[in-house]
Amino acid sequence: MTRWKDRTDRERYALMENGMQSQPGDVLATHSSTRDFTDEEAGRGSASAKLILFGEHVVLHGRPAISLPVPSLPVTATARRQPGPVVIESSAFDTEWRALAATSHLNASAVPRLAVSAVCEYLGLPDEGLLVTVDSSIPAGRGFGSSAASSAAIIAAVAKLAKRELDSDTMFALIQQSEAFAHGKASGVDARTVIGAGGPMWFQDGKTTPLRVADGRAVLVVADTGVSGSTRDAVAAVRRRLVALGADGADLLNRAGAITAAAAADLVAGRFAEVGSKMTATQEILALLGVSCFEIDNLVGAALEAGALGAKLSGGGLGGCVIALAADDSAAARLRAALSDAGAERCYTVGLGAAS
Repeated sequence: MTRWKDRTDRERYALMENGMQSQPGDVLATHSSTRDFTDEEAGRGSASAKLILFGEHVVLHGRPAISLPVPSLPVTATARRQPGPVVIESSAFDTEWRALAATSHLNASAVPRLAVSAVCEYLGLPDEGLLVTVDSSIPAGRGFGSSAASSAAIIAAVAKLAKRELDSDTMFALIQQSEAFAHGKASGVDARTVIGAGGPMWFQDGKTTPLRVADGRAVLVVADTGVSGSTRDAVAAVRRRLVALGADGADLLNRAGAITAAAAADLVAGRFAEVGSKMTATQEILALLGVSCFEIDNLVGAALEAGALGAKLSGGGLGGCVIALAADDSAAARLRAALSDAGAERCYTVGLGAAS
C-alpha cells in the first residue's frame, strides 16, 4: 500500500475530497477502530503562537534551535458533527473549506483540511461529517507558527470529539504531517513549540528540553514588518544559497549552531546582554543565507539604534517579524515607539518566561 506521506499532492487532495480511507500500511494509521464520532456536543482544542529565538533554518541541517511559546496569541478549534463533507471555517486563513480541488501544489492555507485528514486517518475515523471552526489571534505568514498552531488545535478538537486521548509525541507527528505538506521540509520546532507549556525550549533532532531562564527584567519586543513571508520559499532559498557557498555555507551552519548553544547558556545564567549580542550575530548569518530583506534590515537597524541589546528576524524570514531584546520594560517601551516610527505594522511585548 502507498503510505500517506509518499502520495503525491494530487492524490492527497483527491483522498480528502472523497473521504480518506486508512490503509494498513499508511504511516500513523495504527488504530484499527472505525467507530464513528461520539454524541458529545463538541470537541475543543487549543495551541499558541511561537517565536524562534535562535536557530531558524540551520535547524533543518541538524543544528539546535531555541524557541518560545507565546500563550498570549492563542488559536482555538471546535469540532462538531454534521452530515456531509468536512467543513472548516477558519479565521486564521479567512477561508471556508468545503472541499479541496485536486491540484499539484499545497500551501499553508490548506493546513486546516490536512490536519483533519491526518487525525481522522490516525484514529480510524471517516474523513467526513465534521464542522470545524478555527478562531486564531495569530497573524499568518509572520513567523509565529500560525499553521502549526492551527493544526494542533484542530487535531486536539477532533480527538476530543471522538473521546480519544493523544499523547504529545502523537500530536507532534500529526502536526508534522500537515506542516511538511504546507511548507516542504519541516524541522519540527514549530510542531513542538505550539503545544509547549511556556518558557524557552531547546530543540534538536525532534526533541525539546525546557530551558530554565534566570530571573531578570529583559523582555522581547516583536515588530511585524507587515510583509508576509513564505517558509517554503525561504527554505528553498537557503538550500540554494548553501549549495552556492559550498564549504563556506557549512561554516555558517556551524557558527550558527555554536551561537545557539552559547546563547542557551547565557539565558540560563541571566547574561542577557550576551544573549542580545548573539541575536545580532545570528541575524548577520541569516542575512548571508539570503532570508533577510529591506523591511527586516530596517527594523533591526532601528531597534539597535534605539538601544536594543540585540535584534534579528524570527522565523522563516523574507518578511515576517523582527525580535529585539530590551533590558527592561522601560527600554521595551522605547523600542516599541522606535520600531513603530520605523514602519512596524504592530508591536508585541513578550516575556522570556511567558507572554505579556
